[in-house]
Amino acid sequence: MSVEGKPKQIDQQPELPKVETSTKPPTDSEKLASHNLEREQTKAKKQDDAKISEIRASLGLEQAEGGKTTNQHLQEYLGLQEGAVERVALLKAKNLPDHYQTQRKALRDERLDKVIIAVIPDDLWVKGSQPSESSAENQLILIKQSYFEAQENPDEIAWLCHELAHCQNFLDAESPEAYQGNMQKFAFEDLKTEYTYPNNPVEQFTFTKQFQYLKEHGKSREDVLTMLSKYYHEEDFPFFNRLLDGVYGK
Repeated sequence: MSVEGKPKQIDQQPELPKVETSTKPPTDSEKLASHNLEREQTKAKKQDDAKISEIRASLGLEQAEGGKTTNQHLQEYLGLQEGAVERVALLKAKNLPDHYQTQRKALRDERLDKVIIAVIPDDLWVKGSQPSESSAENQLILIKQSYFEAQENPDEIAWLCHELAHCQNFLDAESPEAYQGNMQKFAFEDLKTEYTYPNNPVEQFTFTKQFQYLKEHGKSREDVLTMLSKYYHEEDFPFFNRLLDGVYGK
């Protein structure tokens, strides 16, 4: 069915006249109040920024290499989405729980008090079965949360001592390039394999410190070898045995 005829026009409301409003200029007292408010807001922001800086410093959020903060370094290294890094707990080595303090004190180096420990939630961990890693250039140690918080025999193999020794070795190196260079050469030429890890001067230093600590705390050579077998391949053990000879004797 069709509808014939012209469409009916819709009646439009007549346009209302515009009402002009006048803007009253602010009085001197209103100008002064506005100025005072801006000044108070600026002062409050400075105080907040100072407080934030103080909190960041207390948590160890110093500037890392290249002007990056510890959080930025962790976010890039772990490949975290924005906001996930807030789940990482940070503390300085001097504020470690009591059962970890013996490892820090064993190295007898106050410089290590400022090393940052980053406790990484297990679902963000990227190092597989290895429970810790150091970023000596940044004086930073990453440790897996479940390993760090273990109640029974926490860090029995003393990986924290090992990682702190990395930070110490970096501080003692002539330059960052010298530290990296030592990672790329063999400690024992007669034990050469395809790779310079772990047979390099840096790991020679760090594992020796670790083994000395374990010996002083009652671990036998056999205990150490058993613990290492969880993390390393058979081809690495000539290097470890060479170091253990120096600590325990042949």
